[in-house]
Amino acid sequence: MQTTLTEQQQAARSEYDQQKERRAALTNLTLRVTESQTPTPTQEENDLAKLGLLHPDEKSQGAALEMPTVAAQQEYLVSGEGRMEPVERREARTQAPGGPAAHRPQPEQRPAERNVPRPPDSDKR
Repeated sequence: MQTTLTEQQQAARSEYDQQKERRAALTNLTLRVTESQTPTPTQEENDLAKLGLLHPDEKSQGAALEMPTVAAQQEYLVSGEGRMEPVERREARTQAPGGPAAHRPQPEQRPAERNVPRPPDSDKR
């Protein structure tokens, strides 16, 4: 068994180890951000809140952190420059300039079900 590595193999191993460390850092960041998120309320929690039966402290707000952009994460994986840190959530970006109703996505246009040809065995299950 050959135990000495060539210079090219050592460089490849070094690059592999660095990428492994960067992926581990991003994984840890993802876990931190995920743990700080407030879960989406259930329908029961929404109903209780409407009736005033759910105390606001029972559903505390998280630290409002989110992941850096995917482009920044990919750049970090490639170059290894900088450090990946969570960013503060930007609440204002959810509002459209003209208000919430300014831009509404149109429903997907689909042909009517009766006009779609079905294979002969479609009703056999």
